[in-house]
Amino acid sequence: MTARVVSEDDNGIVVEGARMLATIGPTADELLVFPSTVLRGTPEDAPYSFAFAIPCDAPGLRFVCRESFDYGGSHFDHPLSTRFEEMDAVVIFDKVHVPYERVFMLGHPELCNTFYSDTGAVVHMSHQVVTRTTAKTEFVLGLVSALTEAIGIEKFSHVQENVAEIIVALEILRGLLRASEADATVNAYGVLTPKWEPLNAARNYYPKLYQRFPEIIRKLGASGLMSLPTEADVSGPASADIAQYLQSATLDGAERVRLFRLAWDLAVSAFGGRQALYEYYFFGDPVRMAGALVSGYDRQPYVDRVQEFLHRG
Repeated sequence: MTARVVSEDDNGIVVEGARMLATIGPTADELLVFPSTVLRGTPEDAPYSFAFAIPCDAPGLRFVCRESFDYGGSHFDHPLSTRFEEMDAVVIFDKVHVPYERVFMLGHPELCNTFYSDTGAVVHMSHQVVTRTTAKTEFVLGLVSALTEAIGIEKFSHVQENVAEIIVALEILRGLLRASEADATVNAYGVLTPKWEPLNAARNYYPKLYQRFPEIIRKLGASGLMSLPTEADVSGPASADIAQYLQSATLDGAERVRLFRLAWDLAVSAFGGRQALYEYYFFGDPVRMAGALVSGYDRQPYVDRVQEFLHRG
């Protein structure tokens, strides 16, 4: 069922099977198919060893999409999903012809396995991702701070502890990102490349870290995230009741509902659930990533220092 090369001709290859996950694929102009990095290097793996780019309207290329989380509502009711929904899909290759000039790699399992590391692609991808997750954490901190101020709960020590947790996470991400840039070096191809180790630490840190953010928002927002009227209610017959009974310590009823709908869309809605799942598996199974981190990290200098201490006179 997995996408594979089923034949070749003088002009290119023919691919059949499925690949996932093609985020934004249905609305993109072109599809970039990265090579698999879990090939065993046997002759049987050769048909699965490729990398190429192809227009999304190529004959035989289809997308099977999940349900959209943009339900066609207003920005008020769904402030994130109406703006930032990015469709996920399985890509189906039904005898898709890919010209050779669009093929980057073909038939070399060992090269596919080292594609990201040998080219430095994984480092630059991780730099972009850590930049994104840092900005995302800044947004979470701003949202949580606005929420605690609106309902007047930041004076409580357990609330301060939760806010501090987000601040610490943000500064750790900033520090790792800055370290990767400060220690950047020119690689073998003459490309200035960030230092890998801080970025690798960040990409192992964030998947589980992000799961805490919706949890904190749900804890602090509590039932306020459940009893949320819509924009039609705010501007309709219920407006007087909303103004009277849904006001907060610092906001009138309409503005409190607006803020809480934003928190709801991040921490409770289907869109928010997808975001948490997306971040958890962004680079793959976190357990496998941890194993790769341990096996690829040079710990010998620290072992040597411990041994030196143990045998000191």
